[in-house]
Amino acid sequence: MRVPNILCVAACLLALGGCAATTSPEWDRQFGDSTRALNAQQLVEPGAPQRNAQSSPRTDGRTTRAAMDVHVETYRTPPPTNVINIGVGGGTSR
Repeated sequence: MRVPNILCVAACLLALGGCAATTSPEWDRQFGDSTRALNAQQLVEPGAPQRNAQSSPRTDGRTTRAAMDVHVETYRTPPPTNVINIGVGGGTSR
């Protein structure tokens, strides 16, 4: 009883090993190309990140500090929300 089980397992392992031995060098070579192409297509100007990497910010310290203070203040006291209900009512359906 034990020998047939071992032979069956050995045959299955050999079959799986044969499937795993196949390689796909063409697919491996192209792996990730579609993702890189889609990322490049989403940029308006693909060369902009490299060209603008060394540029300095166009604001001074006071402007940056004021913008940061306004940003922090919106978390302390959030602006009022405008609620618009469209199509929500207590009408009856027939």
